[in-house]
Amino acid sequence: MAEKEIIIVGGPGSGKSNYLARFWLAVHSESNNLILTTPPEDLLYIEGITAHLLQNKFVPRTEPEERAREFNIGLRSKDGSIQAQITVPDMYGEIWKKAVSTYEIPENWLYTLRSSSEAILFVRIRNENNVQPLDWVNSQELLKAGLAEESNSEIPTQIALLELLRFIEENINKSIIDRPKIAVLVTAWDLLDADESSESPYTYLEKQFPLFAGRLADIESLNVKVFGCSIVGGDLSDQEFEQTFQELKIEDVGYIVYEDENGDIIKSNDVTKPINWLLE
Repeated sequence: MAEKEIIIVGGPGSGKSNYLARFWLAVHSESNNLILTTPPEDLLYIEGITAHLLQNKFVPRTEPEERAREFNIGLRSKDGSIQAQITVPDMYGEIWKKAVSTYEIPENWLYTLRSSSEAILFVRIRNENNVQPLDWVNSQELLKAGLAEESNSEIPTQIALLELLRFIEENINKSIIDRPKIAVLVTAWDLLDADESSESPYTYLEKQFPLFAGRLADIESLNVKVFGCSIVGGDLSDQEFEQTFQELKIEDVGYIVYEDENGDIIKSNDVTKPINWLLE
């Protein structure tokens, strides 16, 4: 059985732990293409975060630790074409945020990145931690008139995404394959309106983070695919949706959106699709 290490990359509140929890529930239920062959070594960790979803709540923001948490499981596809033992190190978003602001990664986390053969880079729609770049044209006039405050030192999300992509490109393990696969996962897809959600996840990035989207299109050293993701299909803070959610089985909620080879937008209830693609 092939052994692979898939690293999860993303800032605070980008949806990393929520996706891991939903992925575990999906492979455990055997309702999708990837099914479980070997249970995780640290059941307490994964069951701790999945408990929130089973109680109709999203996984809360976690606090930094001095180590990466690891999610190790054996998987196979139903047709037998994929058999893999995967390790998914989950580093706290604050760690990645600090790495971007200081332009360096602590040695132990750099080792984890260099031992990984694939990666998932998370971007969350309407994340409260997203920082828009300063509109210098309008802001300069306001500052002159004394009607605006000086900008803070927060790095715009688009620049942070470019820096995270650079970390991956320069350090991911290329000894197995020349062009490692990177799945960019745009989370909270259900927050988009009908027109926005009818377009591809890459089109969303083009509109919201054009520099980042342009880099994804131009990068030659990585094999990149962009997915949209809704963990449970709606907002659990909305009472009406929460009532609907309570009446459904967890394996029947959530979905992945992606563009296929023909340019068609596909919406699939198989939330394991991004990792399935990484393992193909």
